[in-house]
Amino acid sequence: MKKYVFKIGQVVQASGTSPKLPRGHLRVLRHLMPTPSGVPRYCVKSETETTERVAEQDQIEPVVR
Repeated sequence: MKKYVFKIGQVVQASGTSPKLPRGHLRVLRHLMPTPSGVPRYCVKSETETTERVAEQDQIEPVVR
């Protein structure tokens, strides 16, 4: 199993390989159970939407500010 890379409260963005996530900044709300293959998953929320979404670790990347 891989380690969780992103911290709760961290601002991330969708990587280029994730068409299901909205563009723009997303905030990590909580860590979720990993996939059966051990990939960490996160509950994320866009700063412009009210919908919470599930993102696998390879679908998001850190925002460089």
